[in-house]
Amino acid sequence: MTKYLMGIDAGSTSIKSVLFDEAGNVIASASSESMRFKVRGKGFEEFGVDDLWVSTSKCIKETIQKANIHSKDIVGIGVTSFGNGLVILDKDGNSIAPGAFSHDYRATDIIELYKKEGSLDKINEITKGALFAGEPGPILRWYKEHEPHIYNKIGSILMFKDYIMYKLTGVFATDANVFGGSNMINIETLEYSKELLDLYGIPEMFDKLPKLAIEPTEIIGMVTPEAENSTGLSSGTPVVAGMMDILACLVGGGATNEGVITAIAGTWCINETHSDRIIPNASANMPYLTKGKYLNCSYTGASGANYEWFTRVLGGSAKMEAQNRGVSYYEVLNELIDLVPIEKAKVFFHPFVAQPSVHVEAKANFFNIDQNTTYAEFAYAVAEGVAFMHRHHIDFLKSAGCPANKIRLSGGIARSRVWGRIFADVLKLPIEVVDCEEVGALGVAIAAGIATGLYKDYDDAVNKAVKILPAIHPNPSTFELYDERYQEWHQLIEVMNIYWNQKNQRVAEHQH
Repeated sequence: MTKYLMGIDAGSTSIKSVLFDEAGNVIASASSESMRFKVRGKGFEEFGVDDLWVSTSKCIKETIQKANIHSKDIVGIGVTSFGNGLVILDKDGNSIAPGAFSHDYRATDIIELYKKEGSLDKINEITKGALFAGEPGPILRWYKEHEPHIYNKIGSILMFKDYIMYKLTGVFATDANVFGGSNMINIETLEYSKELLDLYGIPEMFDKLPKLAIEPTEIIGMVTPEAENSTGLSSGTPVVAGMMDILACLVGGGATNEGVITAIAGTWCINETHSDRIIPNASANMPYLTKGKYLNCSYTGASGANYEWFTRVLGGSAKMEAQNRGVSYYEVLNELIDLVPIEKAKVFFHPFVAQPSVHVEAKANFFNIDQNTTYAEFAYAVAEGVAFMHRHHIDFLKSAGCPANKIRLSGGIARSRVWGRIFADVLKLPIEVVDCEEVGALGVAIAAGIATGLYKDYDDAVNKAVKILPAIHPNPSTFELYDERYQEWHQLIEVMNIYWNQKNQRVAEHQH
């Protein structure tokens, strides 16, 4: 009898349910867009919590129907999502406020408050990360300060994926990776910390924290009869604790060996590896797959989101050409990017359409535009700027002593050989891509497979279920040119820092 695993990858733009066989082949999948609420003020990025479950349950049911299998043959389920953001429920498990995405920054003033209170450095020391406004602690403090009528009703705190797990199992649970990566636990002890919640100014929330699973493979509950009715899954099917999407991409990308850097060029610019130590000044040092190991991360909220913005706002001519030729819009863009030789590139792009970034006031910019600048040069500059942002973070990891022999690339642009070539030349390392478009879902399905005995361990799972495509190797003749452009790109950031600092000061003065 064939056994199947289900991975659910719930992101800020879409929710995907994917069914895999033991060899990592996609049997069926379904997806739907994440529901966004109309922005109700500066910094708000919200979604409907009830809508999240409606969309997810529909995807699961559609996947099972497409696969034409008996749901009893699904031996385990894993769920992954972005970290940070927030879902708050009352004591009965009902939604009492819109959920917050990870790029919600309504709590920017709370970060400033922590600085004034002298608690920010202490928080970062306990969590071994760099706190930002889109994380649960600041958002909860924001509710306490601005909407106490909601804060006082909170019965449980969950992450995006945890809410899906709760609706599947009826259990309030999370995992150490997603909660640790969201600055909600003591990273050294992997336990909840009353001191940390005191520093956040939300001590009342300690009793509202969910059950904490230390490893992604821990079974937190079984599919309930209610969830069976909604999804078509079989009640009693095990659901594992899962992990944040960036760790799921590392696992699904088979990057569990030393010396492999995982670069995720998605909504965020994620760069990560793993070690047995905490790296000072990293964006995050999250719990890894086992206790005593850490996921060392360097990231900003700006990577593929810049490409999405560019195609939406400035992509008209490429879209018309794609329609006329009957080809993919992205194929046309790849051709345009490929037309610009590095030795003739003049335009620079700072890929800061989203936060957090290199500065709280940073915004995206094109530089060196004149009347002869072509659309192809704009497209190329976006690709190069995104690659430079990844180099910025990977250089940090290398300087901290993390070995880097190759890059395992995932995210929306990973399938483009043109982008892969630029990444290889900018990073001076081979670029590898997994032969699977749903890498995050595969990673969390692997965790479910280990938990239920389908695989012995991660090594066994990677050998059986992860297929790597031929590498794109860097061209040494480009290194000097890219080094010069990278230094100039960084110099422009330093110049802009003067303006961004002044703007930040003006904003602060205006608020007071």
